[in-house]
Parts: sequence; structure tokens; C-alpha cells
Amino acid sequence: MKRILRQSLLPLFLVLAVGVAVAASDQAEVASRTGLAPDLFVTLTVDAGGRELALFIVYVDERAFQSKISPDLRQSLQPYVGRNALFINPTVEEVSPTLSFSPALFSVEQEGRATFVPSSSDWVELSPGFLAGTAVVNPGGATYGSGSSGILLLGEGIDPARPFTVVYAGAKGTFRLAQPTGLSAPAGVPTSTVPPVPVPAPLPEGTDALSAELLQGDFSPASVAALLHLDPSLVGTIVQTSKGEELRLLLVRLEEGVRAGAFAPDLLLRIESYFGTGAVMVWALSASGASFTPFKLYVQQKGTSYVFFLDSSFAELTEGFRRAGRVAPGEVAAGVLLLPGGVVRTAPFSVFYSGGTGALFP
Repeated sequence: MKRILRQSLLPLFLVLAVGVAVAASDQAEVASRTGLAPDLFVTLTVDAGGRELALFIVYVDERAFQSKISPDLRQSLQPYVGRNALFINPTVEEVSPTLSFSPALFSVEQEGRATFVPSSSDWVELSPGFLAGTAVVNPGGATYGSGSSGILLLGEGIDPARPFTVVYAGAKGTFRLAQPTGLSAPAGVPTSTVPPVPVPAPLPEGTDALSAELLQGDFSPASVAALLHLDPSLVGTIVQTSKGEELRLLLVRLEEGVRAGAFAPDLLLRIESYFGTGAVMVWALSASGASFTPFKLYVQQKGTSYVFFLDSSFAELTEGFRRAGRVAPGEVAAGVLLLPGGVVRTAPFSVFYSGGTGALFP
């Protein structure tokens, strides 16, 4: 069994739907072979109908992409960064069409919270039949056994900034993330001052012509700052092109100087309470139409990344900003990003989107 375990670990994170678990004493070896930080994964082994079922479980954050991960697996996991998600890879040693894996046997425990028992909507299949226990032969070859893979979305049920324990059929493994995700706004930042029924898109009166210029013109930070009559230090821009679609993100740090900008009074009234808190207003625009979710935004400061998965990390300025999924051609999705408690507002920080280029706020 040791030979299978140690040989399988490297292919496990190099290809999709492979792998077997190891004893806790082998945590360092697994980390070395996969390139994963030891705090990002746990391994569980259970008896399933007379054969050993192993689960390799990885917390999906930006650090996981610094490992020996294959391009296919990277692409499969990227949409779940910032969504408080676990990559789950059950395997058996032999070649088999089934795994005896059941999502119903999975739960997550955390002190001070009710046990999180996933519903069907919390699971996502990466390999076909994952939820039904279907297995495929390890792409690395039959000597590595069979497996499947999927995603478990923890949502708001678990706070990754504190230790939490995954449980499968009585076997347990605890995550203690060394770089916990930023979850909440700093003390004093309002989280519900925007009215509960957001205004419909487009943005409040006076922004239609402005958004047209932003869609078609020079989108450099300096040009946009001049267009908005803002200090350049308050403005950041991000352009991301994928599959022929261009997404433009306008980022405005909400400081007192924004009051003098080219924004309509009703918009200024809606963002009034966020001035001076370090919050960042986000406009997502696309001339062609493009996919967009604010949960792909993340903040970096002094080498630490803070990602977002809670609805309370954002205040909506246009209806459905948190769940936009896509920005229609010529429309604007807008909201306010609240800085997590670990970010020092008075120190420089950067905002990134989906691993692309970032916008620095000095």
C-alpha cells in the first residue's frame, strides 16, 4: 500500500481525478510531492464495503495554484477560488468502475457553529458521476488505481479563518489555514446601509453617457481619473480578455475626494457612508458582454491575499451585482467591496480579479 500511496500522490495533483490518501505522518512528503502547502490539504481513509477508500481534500485558494497542478485541473478549479470551496478526490487502489463514495456521509464541523451538512446544491461534479460514486481509471495509468473528483461549496456555513474539521464516514481531518481568507469588514464599516432593494441597472441618473465613454475610450487609470475628475491615486482599472470578450473593471477608492468627482448626487448619497472606510466601488462594464462575478476579486497586502465568498463582503449598487454571472453588452454592474479586517486601510494594497493584473491603491 505504501508504494501505491507514494507513487500516486504526484500524479494526483498533476492530473484530474486521481490519488489516494496517506497517513498523517506523511503530510510533509505529500506537500513535497504535490507542491501544496501542508495547511491546504487533509487526507482521510475509510473502509468502504471491504476495500479502502481514500479521500484527498484541498482547500481551493490562490496558494493552491502555486503547486504542481495540471493546466486542466487549474482551469477546473479557478472558478471556485474565493468561494470557500474544497476540492475532493476519492480514490481506490484498484481499477474499478465504482468507489462506494457517498456525499451523504460528508459533513464539516467548527466550534461555535452548527455542523455543516451539505445539500445537493453545495456539490459540483468535476468528473462525471462523482456524486453517484462512479470512478475512472487514473489518467496516470492503471497502477495508480481509480478515482473521481468534485467540489464542495462551504459558503457561509464555515469560517475558514478558524480551524474546521471535515468528516467522512467517521474519519476526520482538520484544516488550520495559515493564511486565512478575509471574511468581514473592519470594525465600524457599514454592511447594510445601502437600501435592501437596489436600484435597477443602469446606474443612477447622469451616468449613462459616462459609462459609454468608459466602454469605448482609453481605460488607463490616468485617463479614467481625468474623465471622472478624481485624484489618480483613487482610481484603478483592470481589463481582462477571455474567449473574445473584454471585461472592464473600474475601481474607485471611496475617500473624501470622490465627492468632487463626476458622479450624480444620488449615487454619492448611496455611497456616502463608505467614505473613509477603505471600501472600493467597483463598476463592471463590457461592450461585448462578458462573464463577471465579484467573488473573483481579491485583495493583496504585504504578501497576503484576501479572497471573498460572503455576500456581506459586498454592498450592491445595481440589482444582482453579487450574483451577476455576466455583464450584458453596454450595461454596468456596480457594487462596493468592503476591505476585510486583516487589511490595513492606511497602507498600500492592490485589488486583483481572477489572477490577472491588479490595481494598486497607494
